[in-house]
Amino acid sequence: MLKTLSVRNFAIIEDITISFKPGMTVLTGQTGAGKSLLIDSISLLLGARADTDMIRFGASEAYVSAIFDYNNEHIDELLDSYGIKKNEDIKIERTISNKKSVIKINDTVVNLSMLNSITLNLADLHSQTDTMRLFNKDNYLSFIDAKDDEKYLMLLNNYLVERSKYLEELSTLNNILKKSKESKDNLDYLKFAYKEISMLDLSSGLDKEIIDKINKMKNYDKIFNNLKEAYEKLSNEYFNLDNIYDAYSNVHNIEKYDDKFKDAAIKLDSAYSLASEALESIKYSLNNLDYDPQEMDDLQAKLNEIENTCLKYHKDFEGLIKYQDELKLEIDLSENYDKVISQEEVRTKNSFDKTFNAAKKLSDYRKEKALEISKEITRECVELELPHTDFSIEFEEADNSDYHNKDIFTELGIDKVEFMISLNLGEPKKPLYKVASGGEMSRIMLAFKSYFARKSNLSLMVFDEIDTGVSGYVASEIATKMKNITKYNQVLAITHLPQVASAADNQLYIYKEEANNRTTTAVKELTFEDRILEIAKMISGERVSSYALDQAKEMLNN
Repeated sequence: MLKTLSVRNFAIIEDITISFKPGMTVLTGQTGAGKSLLIDSISLLLGARADTDMIRFGASEAYVSAIFDYNNEHIDELLDSYGIKKNEDIKIERTISNKKSVIKINDTVVNLSMLNSITLNLADLHSQTDTMRLFNKDNYLSFIDAKDDEKYLMLLNNYLVERSKYLEELSTLNNILKKSKESKDNLDYLKFAYKEISMLDLSSGLDKEIIDKINKMKNYDKIFNNLKEAYEKLSNEYFNLDNIYDAYSNVHNIEKYDDKFKDAAIKLDSAYSLASEALESIKYSLNNLDYDPQEMDDLQAKLNEIENTCLKYHKDFEGLIKYQDELKLEIDLSENYDKVISQEEVRTKNSFDKTFNAAKKLSDYRKEKALEISKEITRECVELELPHTDFSIEFEEADNSDYHNKDIFTELGIDKVEFMISLNLGEPKKPLYKVASGGEMSRIMLAFKSYFARKSNLSLMVFDEIDTGVSGYVASEIATKMKNITKYNQVLAITHLPQVASAADNQLYIYKEEANNRTTTAVKELTFEDRILEIAKMISGERVSSYALDQAKEMLNN
């Protein structure tokens, strides 16, 4: 549940901290006093995108924070995976600034994606525009797919893996078809270019190898003279490697008397070995050093030819090797068009079939869930004074006859669904968006929320005027339904209906104050007597009658 909410410099809210209680809490008050701003602040903490226009005029930043308690193992797993310290409660903070906005969970800085993944399992917020989602069938899958359903997530992930492979195969096929046509039209040029590059007998690093050889030949005299002098210095009558070895033997004979002698012996032994190896290497290099003017000319000519070919085809050396391979492939495609295309068609068709099968498993699971949801929504609607409701979720069969048609595979599978409903006895079911009024849509949306409240492990459900468009006895049934949700979640709701307000366990009155030529939002927790007066105003207006007071008191007592 939401335990506390703190808001500073957020629109007309200057500085408010609210403590919430279990059960159902309603926010009531004048229009424009700031009720929706409080819901917006909660929405920010649940992952909504921030806007710097929200910052109170004259302030440099806005700040929103809340403390929730929860009982959800998946949240604990996410906290562990993100390296966030776990506490008994979870604290979420957002600072909105023109310079840098910051999100923190339990004092650890996180990004918006991490916040969303955690709060998805923490709370659900119904905004004033959410009911409109029922008028667009593109949104209907989101009403079926539970985001914490592990089997659904596994089936969806398997499908997405196969879909990615299929899209890659289809892209390869389309590229081959395109390239093969271009290659056939340009085959003579491709063969000429391939032959010209192939004659260079290129291999990776060949250009550096040629340059190194040319550089070595250009500096033959310098290399020879330095090697010769080095050899002579290591093998003349004044310096003999055997002298180092003899010195080593002398020191080795006395090393047991002092560790310093042992260290000196090791160094002399190492010096002898290294000098011997160096002398042999120099001797070998001298004996094998050669200069061939013709080889020099050939290497230079080869290098020039490579450089000119690189310039001709606008490639560097490694790019020229890659281009040679590409030319070979295009020539093969042109000369073996039918075979290559046929092989890729088979691969694409197989990948399409695997993707469709994975999508079908996801769809079959959805259909199982849809049957349950249809029955439950029908029952919920009946309890919301829609007694003749007959609701069902119908699936459009996907056409898998064309394995080139990638459009049947969306990010959510192959399903297109329609919400079908009959609200009147004896009338056939028709698409929901065509037959339901605004008030009926509000009740149907509440039916969905009530159903998922029972199925989820959320801590909080927030309703921003979900009771719009209803009154009288229907309003009482909506109030009862919202109250029943508190068996599973804490409920927070904005309402203008006395029936809903009186059903709540707690009531907060939101109003505006003016001080120092500024308007600010204020919050007051109402006592029982305060609630009688406030609900009476909701019944009769500002001029409260004794009848309205009696009615309000009776509603609260009931």
